[in-house]
Amino acid sequence: MGVAELVELVGWPLLAGLLATASHVPLGVQVIRRGVVFIDLAIAQIAGVAAILASRWVEDGPFATLAALLGAWAGAMLVAGLARLWPAQREATIGLSYVAAAALAIVLVSAEPKGMQQLQQLLSGDILWVTPDAVTGLAVATLIFVVVLRLRPRILE
Repeated sequence: MGVAELVELVGWPLLAGLLATASHVPLGVQVIRRGVVFIDLAIAQIAGVAAILASRWVEDGPFATLAALLGAWAGAMLVAGLARLWPAQREATIGLSYVAAAALAIVLVSAEPKGMQQLQQLLSGDILWVTPDAVTGLAVATLIFVVVLRLRPRILE
């Protein structure tokens, strides 16, 4: 195996991991600081549902990543709204959001010929077989996140 093949095999997953780290570290610090442990899972599951819905119209790529990003944003707004509405049940509403999104994902892929593979991909978060198109979408989403974080650092407070 030559250097070019090795870069092709390992380069895209490595770049995806680095891009994910750029956004996940600041968000993870906030999760730990606030003590809201399962919020990341709920928001990721809602983002996955958005990606499944987007995949019905387009192939995997930048648009699907953008749809997942918008789904994550909508999920964060939903969870934040529920936490404000029922502050004493914050963890329960986060858990219910996760379960509702997981159930919706199962319903959405149940009639698809490759639905089980799609669901397995959603639940595993496997970046080893990431495509260049998906990395491009992730790069755009990460760039937007980093720019917003730099312009408005208090947004995470």
